[in-house]
Amino acid sequence: MKRLALLLCIAGFIPASASAQFLRGWGIKGGVVAAHQAFYYTPGFTSPGIPREPRWGAYAGLFAEFLNLPVVSISLEGAYVQKGRKVTAEEVSRSAAEPAYLSPGPAGLTPRLEYFSLALVIKVRAGRRGLVPYVGIGPRFDFALAREKIDLYRNFKRSDIGIVLAGGVEIIPRRHTALSFEARWSPSFSRAFSNDILIVKNQTIDFLCSVWF
Repeated sequence: MKRLALLLCIAGFIPASASAQFLRGWGIKGGVVAAHQAFYYTPGFTSPGIPREPRWGAYAGLFAEFLNLPVVSISLEGAYVQKGRKVTAEEVSRSAAEPAYLSPGPAGLTPRLEYFSLALVIKVRAGRRGLVPYVGIGPRFDFALAREKIDLYRNFKRSDIGIVLAGGVEIIPRRHTALSFEARWSPSFSRAFSNDILIVKNQTIDFLCSVWF
């Protein structure tokens, strides 16, 4: 009976220990997004002066971090992300004069794209306690939630694929991370929009804070 009890204790401890090593932590992640679209025109067509100012949006989601090795882990993230850009009167007048041009809609409108974003980021940390800097890289998959019913976004694709390049710092007071602050650049590989004269790709710079549980 003593041996059976000991075996049961060991059998219960091993999965718990393995689970603790596998799951590093989880929490909420939020912040702001500086988003804009990159426009690529077919040779022979010129840009009508599309503004370079970013359109500020929100980032709000959850994350879970796995593979709790000394300095390496993998973060799985799911978030609501706003992306978009400002519209100028010049673009409206240009689109009215040239039917083939991509019309952005009424002047003064600040449209946005809304996505559910999934990211799988491999993180490498430079330490285990205190203020720990880290870098991360991984794929990103976006799925459109809502697109404003104007000419600019009506024909945008419902999915988007890109990459996340991240850098930040974790605050690890004792055994577990408490907070982390992160900046990331996230360009897209796929086309958000394309026609005979124009290709549009999304890209964002994100400033995020994570609270760990």
